Amino acid sequence: MTSERSPEEEWQRLRLDAEHALRILLSEISDHTDPQPLFEAYTYAKDIAARAIQSRMLKHLPAENKQFRLLHAKIRQELCSRYQETVPASLLSSPYSGKTHERLFSLLQENLAQPVPAAMLRIVTGDNVHTERRARELRELGFDLHWYETEEISVYELCSLELDFDMIPAIVRNNVRRTTALAKDEKQRILRNAGIPENG
Repeated sequence: MTSERSPEEEWQRLRLDAEHALRILLSEISDHTDPQPLFEAYTYAKDIAARAIQSRMLKHLPAENKQFRLLHAKIRQELCSRYQETVPASLLSSPYSGKTHERLFSLLQENLAQPVPAAMLRIVTGDNVHTERRARELRELGFDLHWYETEEISVYELCSLELDFDMIPAIVRNNVRRTTALAKDEKQRILRNAGIPENG
């Protein structure tokens, strides 16, 4: 979705194109034409319909989710409370705070304590490859997010808005591991001083 347009504008722009593309696809299927036009119609319809449906879903999600920001602020506060004396401030940030994670959270929050099919999460992000990893990253932050299968469908469920602060040491460890500004022995020293196991 183009960043200059709002979800409403994008939906209005794409809706008619998606309807047209789907009509062509239906025509190709019913006409039993040779495979090439059918394949081309399917490829185009799949792309335009996916973008249209994504914008339609985003219309109903907040542009900015205050609850998401509040939870990140709580994580940051807990990080500082525990480790500000032993870990550099630059490593006490709360990761996964970008727009993709925020949209995933908004959809899950909208369906709080109800299963959300992984396919719906993929529509919101427009990403068929990394979406479920992004959802698992929310769980790494301590979000009360669960994955399971129901009737052979993969679903995610945000069970509550409570945070699991037992994840805090792992957040620091991951921040330390990911930084490229420190040598390996310095990373080890920071974790040791903070009382966080290097492996976990």
